[in-house]
Amino acid sequence: MRSLPPASLSRLRQAGQRGVTLIEALVALLVMSFGMLALVGLMSNLRFGADLAKQRSEAMRLARAEISLARDYSELERGAATPVGATVYAELDSFKQPKLIQPRDSNTTYTIDRTVTDLAAGGDGKSVRVSVSWTDRTDTTQWVRLDTVIAKVDPVFSAAVGFTPQGGALTPVAGRNPVIPEGAKQLDKNNSAFRPSALGSTVWVFNNFSGAIVGKCSVPAGTPVSTLTSADVASCNNNTVGLLLSGTVRFSNTNPANPALPEAMAIPLGIDFTSGSYDLPQLDANGKPIRNAQGVIQTDTYSASPPTPTGGNAPNFECFNDSPTSSPSSQPFVNYYCIIYQSTTPLTWSGKVVLTGFSTGTNSTDYRVCRYSADYNESGDMYTADKRLLDNAEHPAVYGKVSASLARQNFLVVRGDRSCPTAAAVNPAGGVFADYSTVQLQP
Repeated sequence: MRSLPPASLSRLRQAGQRGVTLIEALVALLVMSFGMLALVGLMSNLRFGADLAKQRSEAMRLARAEISLARDYSELERGAATPVGATVYAELDSFKQPKLIQPRDSNTTYTIDRTVTDLAAGGDGKSVRVSVSWTDRTDTTQWVRLDTVIAKVDPVFSAAVGFTPQGGALTPVAGRNPVIPEGAKQLDKNNSAFRPSALGSTVWVFNNFSGAIVGKCSVPAGTPVSTLTSADVASCNNNTVGLLLSGTVRFSNTNPANPALPEAMAIPLGIDFTSGSYDLPQLDANGKPIRNAQGVIQTDTYSASPPTPTGGNAPNFECFNDSPTSSPSSQPFVNYYCIIYQSTTPLTWSGKVVLTGFSTGTNSTDYRVCRYSADYNESGDMYTADKRLLDNAEHPAVYGKVSASLARQNFLVVRGDRSCPTAAAVNPAGGVFADYSTVQLQP
């Protein structure tokens, strides 16, 4: 057999190697092509996912905005004075035609629908469902849905949060019970100290949570309450149990008297407790009020046995005020603070609070005492048809079975030949955010 020369064999081997390299390149190109196809699919899915997430976020924003619009009503019922464009709770209803909205930077159109239904019997409100739907880039319909309940609440109660009512703050100061005077020094999370008279040595210790007075201390009058610590009152804390009654006395001599901006100066006065009668609702065996056929809650009349001055039969009271020592004065009002000591629990007291130290009557030389009082929480119709029964916090003529500390129990003293003034009802639209109405107390 004839063998090939070495040079020929070398050329044959090189030619075979060049063929193998081409096949390897073709295989690598094929594998890379599959990878590129997979990468293109992944990028497409990522883009679709990002687009869908943006659309869903936009739809959620539109749904929340629609619910906010539903809550943004200014009156419960439309009246003659209601502006044409005002939103009214009674007119909150389902959409007759869905809304179509295409935001400026969006690539789709959103369809917004709202369904409103009244709550079942016993509920005073409306159930609202907002649905937002759209078509994504694959022509698939997507949607989000939000459900909520809108209670039938007069907007005036929301507006009142932003305004300071007469006599003090509406929200607790420093996280304490709101009846604790603003001038009280918070000792710790449980207690606060307050001096009811700047000229006296008496210091009360309040429970921050209940507002009850749990201690009576004697601290030299020259010691500022702001410097006291828990250690300073540790020995007298928890040595007494009592409820606070506090308020402000203002004065007006104009005709008619001015309850909103009283202009007269203060006179010397004192605070006393007297007897009287008060009404409380009748309760059934389950503790629920008893109503007549017309739905009016029935009441019973009780006679109050008022607290007596310190040293008498329990419950006892002790009052402090900063009235001037003589008249006329340059002092525009008088603050008073009373504690009603209790010997047993639960803590309760009843009685009528009157002002003393001056002549009451109907002559121009006498004074007439009016109490700032009204059905502020509109709960009076729960008891009587004429809404004349007030809660203890609303300054009734006679307090009945008081079981908590009371603040802002304010008075207006006018000339004896003047009537106790009334004031406009609360009307936020008209700029009236507090009811300054008064009712005659003395004579």
